[in-house]
Amino acid sequence: MRITVDRINAEGTGPWRDVTFNSWAQGGLSYAPLRVQKYGNRARLDGHAQPTASFTGSQVAFTIPADLTPAYQHYFEGIRITSGTPTLLGVIVATSGAVTVFTSATIGTSDRYDFTGIEWPLD
Repeated sequence: MRITVDRINAEGTGPWRDVTFNSWAQGGLSYAPLRVQKYGNRARLDGHAQPTASFTGSQVAFTIPADLTPAYQHYFEGIRITSGTPTLLGVIVATSGAVTVFTSATIGTSDRYDFTGIEWPLD
């Protein structure tokens, strides 16, 4: 196996990058900003966010950079991290980079959700 700069760049860990918020915003915990990172042939989210308005159903929460989008759509869950009982939020990471969240219960602007641990293959 030959190590080259191209291979290191392809397989190494990239810098943390910002997402583009749509219907959601950065959550109130400054130590856990929502961001995305490439590592090897995968990408991952880290941090939390919250909706800018109460909603039920689905909406595009944020978008990830085009070079970190998956080859096919992936489904995950986000965990509510505000006080009270943790609840789950459906999360779809689409090939377009749109990250859509969905819920059957109304969630409000004070509800924060953790996206840490959501990761997908890039190939």
